[in-house]
Amino acid sequence: MSTDDLDRASGATAPGNADGDALVEVRGLTKHYFEQDSLWDRLLGNDPVAVKAVDGISFDVVEGETLGLVGESGCGKSTAGETLLRLEQPTAGSVRFDGDPVFDLDGPALRAFRRNAQIVFQDPFTSLDPRVTIGETIREALDIHGIGTREERNERVRDLLERVGLAAEHFERYPSEFSGGQRQRVGIARALAVEPDFLVLDEPTSALDVSVQAQILNLLADLQDDFGLTYLLISHDLSVIRHICDRVAVMYLGELVEIADVETLFEAPEHPYTEALLESVPRAETAERERDIDPLAGDVPSPRDPPSGCRFRTRCPKVIPPDDLEIDQADYREIMFLRDRVEEREISLDVIAEEAGLPARDGGEFAFDERQRDRFVEQLRAQLLDVDLPGRHERTVDEALGLLADEEWAEAAEMLQAEYESVCERRVPELAGDHPVACHLKNPPEE
Repeated sequence: MSTDDLDRASGATAPGNADGDALVEVRGLTKHYFEQDSLWDRLLGNDPVAVKAVDGISFDVVEGETLGLVGESGCGKSTAGETLLRLEQPTAGSVRFDGDPVFDLDGPALRAFRRNAQIVFQDPFTSLDPRVTIGETIREALDIHGIGTREERNERVRDLLERVGLAAEHFERYPSEFSGGQRQRVGIARALAVEPDFLVLDEPTSALDVSVQAQILNLLADLQDDFGLTYLLISHDLSVIRHICDRVAVMYLGELVEIADVETLFEAPEHPYTEALLESVPRAETAERERDIDPLAGDVPSPRDPPSGCRFRTRCPKVIPPDDLEIDQADYREIMFLRDRVEEREISLDVIAEEAGLPARDGGEFAFDERQRDRFVEQLRAQLLDVDLPGRHERTVDEALGLLADEEWAEAAEMLQAEYESVCERRVPELAGDHPVACHLKNPPEE
């Protein structure tokens, strides 16, 4: 499939674009890592397992802006940044830089792209070679691209060292002689050496003290003004995002769930995940001292087997119940958790029977009379549910739990699915709207 075909397949425009010309256009960017894909696995007939690190994201970075890419650790932020720069090979999708298809470039065109698009890595302690002076580290890109004479390159390095707040005489020093903040300044100088137009800033302050973070952020803002740079800032620190970004894209489990300008996102978030991220930010106001923080429920699902429909639904506090179902959200969440455990068969029936004082299996099966069966169901309910369900729902859940006494897992799961299946698990929400958000609450699907 050609790049133009990929652009058409994944949408001609990205949602939530700011005014201005897009320097970077990302369409349907996908990066999967595959397990069980060795020659030995193929000989054994094992099917490859895809780890869906980035799964079809689309956005633009407008010339001169700073776009923030945020989300929890492991959501795919760094992989997205590295893949759009071709530091990782994409599985699918396309990226255009100043109109040119990045994944189709080779030879001189690829070298030109490498010069115009650089990255500042997260860890200033491991991103520099301890055996090479910082002057040589910064000069390396100039040497590779053959820019100027050797003396001109050295002079360029000394100018950059001073520009990022270091001294020209630091040229001959080694990384071990510098603090974390100074090393990050070296990383920034290295990225600026070949005069790029676009920088991916991958958690540039996460390894630094708070006071040093502020210095680096102010430096990046000044450099952007002085050199006309465009930034993609990857971070999980929302205070950093608010300080420096023009727009923000929120990422969850390999997908984008919301895009908005920074003030709109912080003042009026629309996706439940964004709301939860903002709610978790520590606040310095004394009026907020006693506030209760309601953390997200459950664990982050595995990118090897992400949930169907909305990937956030397993942790969302606002899952949409079926239309004909009157149920409190807390009760519904408990039933959803129960469904997941039944579907995954994560309940130890032997332990439940033992705790209820019931006979162990006889011949591999439980042999309960009616009274014992009721006690088994009661123990299951007590262990698996933290709420008292109203009558109709208690009867339905008890009937499903009763099926587990006969180890009829599939039948129990089907009964709960038939009664409680949500549109959030049937349909994948689309990132759409003037304030783009991928949530069925904001963009109800047409059933």
